[in-house]
Amino acid sequence: MRPAASWLLLALLWPLAALAHAHLQHSDPADGAVIGDAPVQFKLQFSEPAQLTALTLSKAGQAVPQKIAPLPAAAAAQLQVAAPHLEPGEYELSYRVISADSHIMSGKIRFTVTAH
Repeated sequence: MRPAASWLLLALLWPLAALAHAHLQHSDPADGAVIGDAPVQFKLQFSEPAQLTALTLSKAGQAVPQKIAPLPAAAAAQLQVAAPHLEPGEYELSYRVISADSHIMSGKIRFTVTAH
């Protein structure tokens, strides 16, 4: 194959490779949500099965002292983890997953709790 043809083939296949990673499609609570009652669990829906390797919660830049329930042991497209008791305030939930193609993906979800 000629070098120019190789580059063209690579350019055409590159977008397909990017689609193979596990992308967050939905979360509960949603990013930017203002909710009355504190969530009893966190739900993360990915585009493909992913292994949750880290989940941290902070309030006003400080780690929340309560532990988040054990992370799911198996990879899944929808992951659910019990939430600790949360007081009113602004929170940031940070996650890290490993997708089926071994790529590490991470992100943050910010939400506000207005009542107990």
